Formats: sequence, structure tokens, C-alpha cells
Amino acid sequence: MKTTRILALLLFVSISIFVIISCQKNDLAKADSSENVSGKASGNTAILESIPPITLPDCNTECINPDGPYIESVGSQTEEWGNTSHPHSKTVSYVVYNTPTSFVVNVTFVHSGGNASDLISVTALGSTQSVATLASNATKTFTFPLPAGWEKCDNVPFTIRQEGQSAPINISASYSLYGICANRGCETSFTGKAVACGNQREAVYTFTSQEALTGFKIQGGLTNFTGDDAVVTVTHGSNITQWQGTQGGSSNRLIKVEGNIAACETIKICIKWNSTNSGGVITGSWSVKANGTDVAPPVAGLTCE
Repeated sequence: MKTTRILALLLFVSISIFVIISCQKNDLAKADSSENVSGKASGNTAILESIPPITLPDCNTECINPDGPYIESVGSQTEEWGNTSHPHSKTVSYVVYNTPTSFVVNVTFVHSGGNASDLISVTALGSTQSVATLASNATKTFTFPLPAGWEKCDNVPFTIRQEGQSAPINISASYSLYGICANRGCETSFTGKAVACGNQREAVYTFTSQEALTGFKIQGGLTNFTGDDAVVTVTHGSNITQWQGTQGGSSNRLIKVEGNIAACETIKICIKWNSTNSGGVITGSWSVKANGTDVAPPVAGLTCE
């Protein structure tokens, strides 16, 4: 009888211990489940959140003014890490658009602790541009020249990479270019101006094209030319080439500038040279052609005022 009581007591103790342990395990499981539902990380984790680009107007029907406003696409990516007592986050956001001559990507970096970012680079149109350091809440503009002959709805893929402050952030997206609105904001024009006369002369020719042109040619002469080659400086345009020389023993100098121009782009040609006399007509007639045809009226010889 005594043995039976002892066995019964041991069985009761064993069952009690089992029930206690089971309850503790259930409580732990509930605690874990509750923490996961609340979204609180129990250790060092990284959470990536991306905001995709907004829906833009149809590039086949919409266009942009040469001087803006431009049609902007935006996007961002955020990384979070750390724990509930010491959380961290960083965000890389961008604004992208095109002008008549450029593809532009503005990148902003924000860190929860206010720390600067390491390298930030943008790759587009076959080239990569980067900045070594970008402070938190700062924005960097990356500008890429558009290729000659680009057209509306040309798709431009681009990537953004941010390094430093936890794992790198990599963003890949694309943007469809918008064409220039016809007859809005620019007209084709070709003008010339005599800036300096005397023995040291200077003239400036300005050409604006309403439409994109491939293989334009601007040429004209300089009167009573002496000395070394004229200094010819061309601003804007793409694939620009220059040639100058005299023909048939003449003292006049022939200048040629050839290349491509985007729609509503303005090219400026500044020429400085020496001459044997002062006053009078300092240049010959200048013209601008594409495919052998005048695209604007020629500019007659410039006269000093």
C-alpha cells in the first residue's frame, strides 16, 4: 500500500512538471508571434522598400517646351536595419527628365542619423558619373548629353548605386524621352554680329534650329586676314568639326563649322583674328545648310559700327 502511494505521488509530480513546461513554451510562442505581428525586429535585419516611378503622360502625344517645365519621373528606395532600440534607415530618391539637349537625373540621399553617403553613381547613355560623398538631405544633379538624332519615346535605361551606411542600394529604371513641342518656344534663326574691329577683330554667329539637324554646315569668310589661324570657339552642338584656310592666294580666310544640332538648341560661333586694316566690311557672306539646302537666310558681310 505504501509503495502504491509513493508511485502515485511521483506520477503527480511528473505530470505537474510537464504541464508547467508546456505552458512556458506556449507563452514563449505567443510572445514571439505577438512581436512578429507588431513588425518589431528582434535583431539586425534589413528591409528594402521601393517606391516605383509614377505613371507619366504618353510620350507619343505629350511634348515639352524647350525652356521647361519638363515632365519628371520620380522614384525611391529605402533600407531599414538595426533593432527596436537602435533603428537605422537610409533613402535614395531620384527625379529624372529630359531637356532638348540633356538627360538629367537628380539624386537625393537621406540618412536617419544625418550621416553622409559614400560613393553615389549614375549610369546612363553609355557613361557613368559619380560623386565621392553626398551629405544627408543633399541632392546631386547628373547631366548626360543626348545623342544626335534622338527622337521622342526613345527609352533610356539608367541605374543608381549608393554605397556606405549599411548594404549598398541599387536602383534600376528607365525613362522615355519627350519630344520638343513644334512651333513653341523657338524658331530657326541665323544671325551675325561684329564685336571688335581694328587690327584685332571678333565676330559672333548664332544659329538656332527649330528641328534637330544632322550634318549641318556653317561657313563664311573673313576679310583681309593676316597672321596665324583664327581662334574659333563653338558652343553647344555635337560632333562638331572645324576647318579653315585660304583659297587661290586670297587674303580672305574661309571658315567651316559642321556637326549636329538638337531641336531648339542654339549654337554660338565666336571668331577672333588679325587683319591688315580697320573699318569697313570685316566678313564675307555666311550661310547655314543641311543636306545642301539653306535652312536659314544667309548673313551678309558684317560692318563695324
